[in-house]
Amino acid sequence: MPTFYEGGAIEEVSQTLSENEYTQAFYIGQSVISPMHTKWVKTGICLSMAILIISLIPLYKSYFITVWIPFCALAVAVLLAFYFFFIQPKDIKKWAAQIYCTSAFLSIPQKIEIYRDSVIIKNEYEEILEYWTDFAKCVETNSFFVLTGGRERDLLIITKNGMNATQIERISKHFSNEFALRYMKKKR
Repeated sequence: MPTFYEGGAIEEVSQTLSENEYTQAFYIGQSVISPMHTKWVKTGICLSMAILIISLIPLYKSYFITVWIPFCALAVAVLLAFYFFFIQPKDIKKWAAQIYCTSAFLSIPQKIEIYRDSVIIKNEYEEILEYWTDFAKCVETNSFFVLTGGRERDLLIITKNGMNATQIERISKHFSNEFALRYMKKKR
């Protein structure tokens, strides 16, 4: 029972997510899965490989007559860096837009009740109970609370749009206490 410990909800939020809000929050959720999922890390690895290839060209040339293989590898590393930094984020957002358009439950109004140990997500068709221990991470940005890795709902998005400062502070404090090391606050 979600109200056993505290006797009532810490906060109740009513929201309707737009496609733009969902795609932004989805991208945030994808980028915090691990450091390797950020565009900066992937691009940095590719550019480091490019620098390593450039530095090894003289050694390669001392053993071989042509240097077209290192230049091809260099081109691949630079193209991958370009892809990870510019193209892949747009692809992830397109993927999120497709998910939003194909799932009718994401676009209908919902009520989110936040309890000490759980959350209840209600809309006119379903009621989902999730415990905080089921979620992998919680990310707070200027616009959203994004919780990833739930059992019933893999991505729980709570938009700050329409909340007052007291509600935001109360939810933020609760999530920072509940998730501890799994809580991140980003300024975006």
